Amino acid sequence: MDTKKLLHRYPLLIMLVAFIVASVAVSCGSNPEIDRQLTKAEEIMERHPDSAYIILKGTDYEVLSTREQKARYALILAKANMYMGRSLVTDTIIPFAINFYKDSGDTTAYIESVIAQAYHLRSVDLKEKAFHLIDSIATSMPDNIQKNLNQELLGFTFSDKDYSRSLDIIERQIGLADDNNERLNFEIKKITPFVALGRSSDAVALCDSLFDLPEAPETGSTEWLYLRVNYAAALGERRETSAKAVEILKDAIERMNGAPAEKLAEFYVPMINLQLNSGNLTEATEYADMIDRMNVNLFRNDPVAATYLEFLKIVLDYEHSGALSLSRLSNTAHSLRRVSNDLETKRQERDDALETSYDLSRRNYELTIEQQRMWLLIMAVMLVAFVLIGIIYLIAHRRRQRLIEAEERIEALEQLSKAAAVSSTDDKQALLKKTLLQQISIIRTFAESPTTQNQEALRKISNVGNSESISDTLVNWQELYPVIDELYDCFHTKLLNDYPGVFSEKEIQILCLLRADFSTKEIGVLIQQTSNSIYVSKTSIRKKLNLPPKDDFIAFLTASIRP
Repeated sequence: MDTKKLLHRYPLLIMLVAFIVASVAVSCGSNPEIDRQLTKAEEIMERHPDSAYIILKGTDYEVLSTREQKARYALILAKANMYMGRSLVTDTIIPFAINFYKDSGDTTAYIESVIAQAYHLRSVDLKEKAFHLIDSIATSMPDNIQKNLNQELLGFTFSDKDYSRSLDIIERQIGLADDNNERLNFEIKKITPFVALGRSSDAVALCDSLFDLPEAPETGSTEWLYLRVNYAAALGERRETSAKAVEILKDAIERMNGAPAEKLAEFYVPMINLQLNSGNLTEATEYADMIDRMNVNLFRNDPVAATYLEFLKIVLDYEHSGALSLSRLSNTAHSLRRVSNDLETKRQERDDALETSYDLSRRNYELTIEQQRMWLLIMAVMLVAFVLIGIIYLIAHRRRQRLIEAEERIEALEQLSKAAAVSSTDDKQALLKKTLLQQISIIRTFAESPTTQNQEALRKISNVGNSESISDTLVNWQELYPVIDELYDCFHTKLLNDYPGVFSEKEIQILCLLRADFSTKEIGVLIQQTSNSIYVSKTSIRKKLNLPPKDDFIAFLTASIRP
């Protein structure tokens, strides 16, 4: 169908379709501004995670329109919190990112989402669940990804002091190592779990074997120093080897010239323990005094090491005086209570964060419902407005069409009256029009719309023909057809004889009037049809005569019908 005709006939339908399409585009389309914010946060994540967090903080998760945007938002926010050392207690939307990236096949983002979810689980004290979440997917991944996941698990086990599991993870890493240096680094990591599990002899044997390897760290290097310190820790677990441990640790400290006081204090604390195990009370006391002179806030930097130092000082006092210092024991108890209070405070903060998260989730849900209701109300109002506009347009359009048709009828009738007023009796068309005007029910037709133009037309027509012979019908065709035959060489009769049953009655009427040179507007008035209907009838006549669209079928009929 022609576009103009479609717009003309179905304006309301077109408007409704456009409204629905626009609504879908607004509600389902991706917001480019949000995409730009997410991209910007990703770009600055490594260097400025706090800025990335601020960017995302101004974005409401509930207004994100696509699944991709929601997944990106959840992952970037979790990574920003991790990079800033913040708790992931409130990051409850990470599972959405996991499912999205798993379905989309984005392995890197999927792994990052799983790790973020594991940190979230640890934030709410679900440590075992966090471990199994990463462990469950590690074995199905390529070696390089397995190593990264195992490294995360190793960090979890060391943090939880689950050293048996640490050894298992380290053995996995050794099996996945690409070269001897990488394997050596993982072998060194086994020393701390051995010592913590009371397997100091295994730790010492491991260190001895590592020093003998061809790929052993070069003497004096950072790796070598790290290995020596761990070796000393393993030797110091037994009194008979503690003297050797002291010598190793002394050598390590001497090689740390220029190190910060906080770093040296970390080595002085175990040195006190080794000196005590070796029976060197004087040297143990000297190292304790050295830590005091450093004026280092060890408790702030490492509460565990500070408490450990207090216990060592209590042992020193006992060795010197033979009695336990109640004041030192009390201070240590206060320190432990302080640590406990800090843990309780953090736990309370976590609970408050969970409560806040719940409240925010509930409020977001309520806001979402309110937004949906508001959107539905707006859509309903707009729909009603479109319907009203459509109805008003249709009414105005129909009224305008009726006015146009009325004006055309008035104009056609005036032309008929002028033609009929011609005095020459030889003019066939004027004679025919005068005959037609005698048959038209002018008074009844124009009385329905008594406008100034109609009254003028009635005045003109009343002077034409015999006004008293006006009939009930607009045209009496049974009387008009003989007139057509008389004036135009029996056109009507020949038409019926040559084309019996071909044309409808309306088409015959149109053909006769066209033969008499009536215009389309005049024909419309006489047969009471619109101009469009007349054009449709003309097209039908051409098809029945097998004529091209622009051929003159009246000329064709005049020439073709038999005399």
